[in-house]
Amino acid sequence: MPRDNGQVPPAFSDRLLACLKAPGGTDGDGLVLEGDALRSPRTGHVFPFASDVPSLFVGTAGDGKPVTEKVKSFYEEHPFPSYEGLEEFGELVNKGSRNPFSANLLKAIGYNKTVLECGCGTGQLSHFLQLNNNHVLGIDMSLASLGLAIEHKRRNGLARSGFAQMNIFDLAVKDAAFDVVISHGVLHHTYDARRAFAHIVRKVKPGGIVMVGLYNSYGRIPQWVRSKLIRALGPKIDYVVRTRIHDARKADIWIKDQYFNPHETWHSLGEVLDWFQENNVEYLNASPPILGTSGEDTNDLFAATTPGSRYQRVVTQLSWLFTIAREGGLFDVVGRKRQGAHG
Repeated sequence: MPRDNGQVPPAFSDRLLACLKAPGGTDGDGLVLEGDALRSPRTGHVFPFASDVPSLFVGTAGDGKPVTEKVKSFYEEHPFPSYEGLEEFGELVNKGSRNPFSANLLKAIGYNKTVLECGCGTGQLSHFLQLNNNHVLGIDMSLASLGLAIEHKRRNGLARSGFAQMNIFDLAVKDAAFDVVISHGVLHHTYDARRAFAHIVRKVKPGGIVMVGLYNSYGRIPQWVRSKLIRALGPKIDYVVRTRIHDARKADIWIKDQYFNPHETWHSLGEVLDWFQENNVEYLNASPPILGTSGEDTNDLFAATTPGSRYQRVVTQLSWLFTIAREGGLFDVVGRKRQGAHG
């Protein structure tokens, strides 16, 4: 049941609605919410909700179309992550607060910020980050995943999180609109992660934060080896299933996402630093931190640290073979969009 005096919250708070624009339109082509649809006052074009989900999705054309359609179909069939056992917002908050990554991320974001999560899945992180009076927009391709996010939003009366179906390569979001832009574990499932990163950077304000999480070129190797054995040896070969997941359905969702996704790419720290340079983003930090740098001395994800030498980055990534590799080899890099940088 809704928690806000029994009232179902609107699809978007005013702060989030002000960040939206018509797909393919200019920043001056804003949108208004009218019932179960979004409308452009400038053109009169109406974008109706699809299965109760605000839809501003434009398909990918050209070489990217096959990958986009395969990944979209995969997550329509396998929404990730599962909400089982997290029907109440308080339960989700407890889970997020116990998780060092999400707890440190919320602390680093602070208060009263606008946050864009690109590839939000079922919206659990977006819901958690709307604490501290933050307003969070979660976007994803999958209607099935977004449907679960909106169901949780309505059941718990969450007014500061909003969700919409969009394509990362054609975001219906105004440039330089958000204080923080996050894409955690998503861009490596697109047909061009480098290009996708350039698109999401445009949506963060100058001086704002961008955070990208990707499969690591070193840390993903053990997962690839396990993928060749999992059909024969079963899901218990996976560390997360063996030690953390005790529900069969949750385990099945995790295994499908980690081992049977139709498309993924692997990336290095040096590669992401190149992306930062190309898009006028200043390096701040990495999670896990780069060994031998000041990143090891702070729990502040947004603290300004040094990226270390090429040697330090290689050693760090080799060390991930024995740490984060058992959980899939996902690493995050944080940067700040330089002042004066345009969308």
